[in-house]
Amino acid sequence: MKPAAIADVTANSFDSPADRGAPGSSRLVSLWTVYALTLRQHLHGKRWMVIAGMCVLCAGLVAVVRATAPDVPSVELEFDIAFMFIPQAILPLLALIYASGLVRDEQEEQTLTYLLIRPIPKWALYSLKLFATLTTAVLLVVMLTLLTYVAIYAGGGTSFREVAPRVLRAASIHSLAVVTYCCLFGLISLLTKRTLVVGILYVALFEGLLANLPFSIRLATVVYYTRLIAYRTLTFLVPLPIDPSRFNDLAAEVWQFDVKTDPGLVDHPQLHTCLIVLLAACAISTLLAAILFSQREFHVKTPEKS
Repeated sequence: MKPAAIADVTANSFDSPADRGAPGSSRLVSLWTVYALTLRQHLHGKRWMVIAGMCVLCAGLVAVVRATAPDVPSVELEFDIAFMFIPQAILPLLALIYASGLVRDEQEEQTLTYLLIRPIPKWALYSLKLFATLTTAVLLVVMLTLLTYVAIYAGGGTSFREVAPRVLRAASIHSLAVVTYCCLFGLISLLTKRTLVVGILYVALFEGLLANLPFSIRLATVVYYTRLIAYRTLTFLVPLPIDPSRFNDLAAEVWQFDVKTDPGLVDHPQLHTCLIVLLAACAISTLLAAILFSQREFHVKTPEKS
């Protein structure tokens, strides 16, 4: 869609009869319009095609493993795909793709002016656009998680009653992670024009490297807290090949949790602490971004009608 066409759609959407009513009604209509326009922008762009490709990639990886190594336990496959590959590769990239365009898309399409002239505080405008982005990201993550679990457990002999709680918990953990990433990358998008570069460096260095080291620095990563939540709410016990009666704690080994000397992970944050840290990170990032957006002057050329 051309910038002029987008501007016309935005202007016409705001100039509805209800919008010219009482001040309270006008503000509510404007708030809803911003939210709806942002959702439509996300769903009609090319980004969802990239996310669809990610979903197919995850299901394809599961199919390849099933075809080449049919003896791999479903729990091990779930751990590798749903709690290693998706959290470290898919979720940060999904959040970066959507959150990096919160303001930049409006500037590039020259429609930001039509949003700023509405009777909406700047902080509310940013918060609504972020909320619409979070809605889109969470819906996509839930669909991705569901598709992945169907590919892992379909035809494996595991009952739906056993799989359903795992799917629900995994989808919740993934949603919390992508919400945190979106809030963080939304803030970064207001601090630098090279959001994609900075975001990729952050994901590679912090979430990819530092989160896998058994040092206190991983306390500054999102992956560390989501892993703790997963470990405290799910089990990843895989039978040993030499003795099927004994089990290996796959998550503790890969994530470097020393359960031999600290079986209850007392030295690590508890479940409620992990939730508080991630939600606090979301709130702080959103607050700082809203303040920056409120104080910044945006110079955008209004497109002329053809």
